[in-house]
Amino acid sequence: RLQWAPISVDAEAFESAAGRPAVVDSAERLRERVRPARKLMLGVDRLDYTKGILERFRAIDRMLTLRPEAAGTFDMVQVVVPSRHQVQEYRELKEKLDREVGRINGVHARTGWIPLHYQFRALSRDELVAWYLAARVALVTPLRDGMNLVAPEFVASRTDERGALVL
Repeated sequence: RLQWAPISVDAEAFESAAGRPAVVDSAERLRERVRPARKLMLGVDRLDYTKGILERFRAIDRMLTLRPEAAGTFDMVQVVVPSRHQVQEYRELKEKLDREVGRINGVHARTGWIPLHYQFRALSRDELVAWYLAARVALVTPLRDGMNLVAPEFVASRTDERGALVL
């Protein structure tokens, strides 16, 4: 038996959160951490090998290797939400991500700047919306995905109709 069951985000809840003064203030504080000349890029993904997080990190590494003048022009924040961390393969993936962030930051960091800011934690909706508001670019680049809600969450949060969504 086949059943069609569309699932999406509660766009009104994200729009509402984006208008709350506390969330807007939080987004401004996040933006202040980034110098005006830098673009804040954001990735939010569940810990899963299908999300392409490791490949995203390696793409940043490759870009900085090929275009060293890009160093210091952006900050990439990657939030990885813990998932299935009791499974050995997922623990190994987290270890690979940890090592790759360290390697890339070690190779490409400059005084006062590192390319990758990596957080392994869950976010509340208000924290998530604050990051969406602070970011100039959201990256949703899974290797394969059945349903990714980050893209519509980002769009619903951007009531200012600014920012770029890279799929």
